[in-house]
Amino acid sequence: MRAQLFKNISARVDERANGRTGAFCSPPPHLPFTPTQKSGSALIMVLAVVVVLAVLITGFGSNMKGEVKAAGGHYEEALNFQLARSAVALARMELNRKNTTLYSDDFGNAFFIAGKEDYESQIEEMMLYRQGLEIGRGLASYRIIHKPNALDPNEVSQNDWHRLLEVACGIEEGEERNALVDAFHDWIDSDNLTRANGAEEEFYQDLDRPRHVKNGPLSNYEEILLVHGFTPEMLYGYNNPVRIEDNIMVGGGLLRYFIGDNSPEARASRKYIVDGILPSEPSRRPEDAQRFRQVQQKPEQLHLVAQGFVPDDPFHGEEDDFNEVEADEQLPEPVYQSRHIILMRLEQSKDAYRIGDLLENAAAETIERILAYGIPEEDL
Repeated sequence: MRAQLFKNISARVDERANGRTGAFCSPPPHLPFTPTQKSGSALIMVLAVVVVLAVLITGFGSNMKGEVKAAGGHYEEALNFQLARSAVALARMELNRKNTTLYSDDFGNAFFIAGKEDYESQIEEMMLYRQGLEIGRGLASYRIIHKPNALDPNEVSQNDWHRLLEVACGIEEGEERNALVDAFHDWIDSDNLTRANGAEEEFYQDLDRPRHVKNGPLSNYEEILLVHGFTPEMLYGYNNPVRIEDNIMVGGGLLRYFIGDNSPEARASRKYIVDGILPSEPSRRPEDAQRFRQVQQKPEQLHLVAQGFVPDDPFHGEEDDFNEVEADEQLPEPVYQSRHIILMRLEQSKDAYRIGDLLENAAAETIERILAYGIPEEDL
């Protein structure tokens, strides 16, 4: 009986084993194979990783492009700085020449020439040389500027200051102009006596931003902004462009007249400011005027504009191009990608000129006033 029981159990185990084995080993032929959900999730994860990597690589490439561009900008800045310094050295070589004669053209370009017989050919060669000496990838150029019509604010009399404010700033006679003239002379005189409409130490100490009165001459043009009543609009001529009125040049701000302008209209303006005389007819350049004229007495002050730049479409200074420039035209400015400008004020000392003021990377606005000549064509 016990043997029969074991036999029955063994038979049932065999049946179940055979049934499961058949189920796994012999699937019905009509059921197709389908991918599992896990394989689909893996594909999505791979695609997501690819997208993230693509975004990271794109961002990295953009950052690297910016870094390379910035590095290139720093390189050009350093290159232009060295080129500008080289231009200063070239100018000093010209200034230090012995036994030279000073010539200038209508635009104020000044040249120190050895000898007088062939001065025109020497000047023409020097103009090409100054336009740009090629050093590596860049050019070094310079200009020495003579401004005979400049007005020294420290030397302008009270009456002349009234006419200067009228011409440069359009300020009519009245309390405002009287206050400006008195305040300026209180600033530069050596005493503490206050003029009728002026301002001395006590006034400046009561301001919201107190300061001491100078009681001495201006050290630079911008110092005039410390004088009570004077504004940047008055100094720089904002919203007051230069123009012709009564046959003289007016407008442009005080700085235009402090620096000077070599045009006939500017000479007429200076004569009116200093002598009070208006011209009866428009000022013109004489038809028989020489292109270059000898400066009989060397001026106390000259301006040196030295620049280094990487040219974009430079004026190469070829002889044919140079000869196309008329006597009453300036040489064209080169087109540059970037540049560095050094502006110097040169002061006469015995037989040479020494550096008075030096302004690194001077603003284009200041350079424009140094090189200004008459009324811009677009304003005519």
